[in-house]
Formats: sequence, C-alpha cells, structure tokens
Amino acid sequence: MATAEESERQIHKPEGTRRPQPRAGRATLPYLYVAPAFILLAVLVFYPLILSLYFSLHVDNLLLPGEHFFVGLANYAAVLHDPAFLQAAGNTVEYFFIASLGVLLLGLPMAFWFHAIRRGRGFFLALLMLPWAIPGTVTGLLWSFIYNPVSGLLNAMLRTFNLIPHYIVWLNGSASSRLFVGVSLLWQVLPLTVIIFLAGLESIPANLYEAAAVDGCTGWQAVRRITIPLLRPALAIGLVEAGVLGIGVFDQIYVLTGYAPATKSAVIQTYLYAFQNLNFGQGISAAMFVTVVTLLVSVFYLRVVYREVSY
Repeated sequence: MATAEESERQIHKPEGTRRPQPRAGRATLPYLYVAPAFILLAVLVFYPLILSLYFSLHVDNLLLPGEHFFVGLANYAAVLHDPAFLQAAGNTVEYFFIASLGVLLLGLPMAFWFHAIRRGRGFFLALLMLPWAIPGTVTGLLWSFIYNPVSGLLNAMLRTFNLIPHYIVWLNGSASSRLFVGVSLLWQVLPLTVIIFLAGLESIPANLYEAAAVDGCTGWQAVRRITIPLLRPALAIGLVEAGVLGIGVFDQIYVLTGYAPATKSAVIQTYLYAFQNLNFGQGISAAMFVTVVTLLVSVFYLRVVYREVSY
C-alpha cells in the first residue's frame, strides 16, 4: 500500500514530467507524405517500364494477328543484328557528341558573357530562350527554310559574299547532312544549358575571387582553380540535358530529312519498327536499348563530372 507521502507526490507531479504516449500511425506518417509521388511514379514510369519489358520478350506483330508468344531475347538479338539499327545508332552517337561538345564549346563562353554584362541582360536572355521554347517540329521547319537549296537563307548569304560558286544542297543524304541536322539540334539545346551554367556562375560567392586576387591569383588561374571546380554541378546537369536530347532527337530529323538512312536516329528507327513494320516487339526492344544507353550516359556524367560543392 502506498504511503501518504508517495500519494501526495503522485498527486502534485508536474504535468511536464509525464512521459508522452506514442501516437498511433506516427511511424507511417512519412510514408503517407511520399505516397502520392510514389503512386505517380508507379503509374507513369514503373508500370509502363515493366509492360514494355514484357512485350519486348514476346512476338507482337500486327501483321500476324493472333501471334503472341514468348521468344526471350530474340527481339533484342534481331535489333542488334539489323544493319539499319546499327547505322541509326552510329548516327545517334554523332548527334550526342555534337550536342555535348557544342554546349561546352559554345555554352560556357556564352554563360561567362551573360555573367559579365549587366545592362540589357534580361533582354538578351529572353532572346536566348526563344529557340528552347519552340517545339522541335517548328525548329525543323525553320532550319528547312535556312537549308533550302533554292531560296534558303544560308545559300543566299554565302552567295552574297561570294563564298560559294553555286547553290548547294545541304541535306543531300551524305555524311555532312548529319552535321547540319546536329546544328539545328544544338540551336535548340544550347539555351537551357547556358541558363544552367549561368545559374552556377551566379551562385559562386564574389569574396572567393577577391581573396584569390589578394593572394596574387590571375584571371585564368581563378577560372581554373575556383570557377570550374565550383561549376561542376551545373556542368553535369547541362551535359546530362544535352546528352539526353542528343540521344533522343526525333522531331528535327523527321522534318529535315525524314527516314533517310544517313541521318535517321535510333529513335526514328524505333518508330519505323513499331509504326511502319508494325513489329512492336522489335520496336520496344530498340526503345529499351535507347533507354539503357540514356541512363548509362546520365549516370556517367553524374558520377564523373558532378561534385558536391560548399562555400
């Protein structure tokens, strides 16, 4: 039996010393917060991915009604042994390098220029973003007018300055046609990467350059030892964006050269498998190859180029 002193101590026990009781469902509350995002990913990403993987392992050809059976990796083997897909994959590699090298050789100097100017920067940034805001199909139409062999702007300018003796068919199905298609792709990819690089430059504190100047650091040394290392996150994101668009290019090629073997990309060949040959098994298999390559390129850039920085 409790003594009178113990009873009085329990009666006058401060409220703040009571041990809080665990609330029901507190452990599951974080999962409820992320559930909507997870459901959205499951419906829009995971389910289509699993379904695509399933169909890539089966024969599914609309030209053969009722034919649907498991073939394992036969569709993947057929795609890898198809000369048309291999040529399209080689073209895609060129588009990838044009986009990736272009954003480095042109995007970085442009970002430095925008970072240096103050007057009129908003106006020039608005002009810069116009190519990115235009859909790929419209971009292809604009560049088709530029490359037109009869009334195109490029031939007219070169003839005006007597740089060419006669009009040239730029998109003639040769290897050089890929370069001109790549230029139209770079024209659309470049604006967003410049904005990404510019944001990275704007985030670097000015006092780092002031301290470097006090220590006798020259301008080039400041760029090499301060700017580039601290710009690596922006560089990685910009390269991923350019690489993904370079691998997945479709609209510009479709408008400029159609299905020409010398310029078609892997995505266009995937489209031909699925919607011209009506062979969805091979089409999905080719799309899976493109997806895996895109993922590997993105992971490579994020692992090699990207670095966490702190000021």
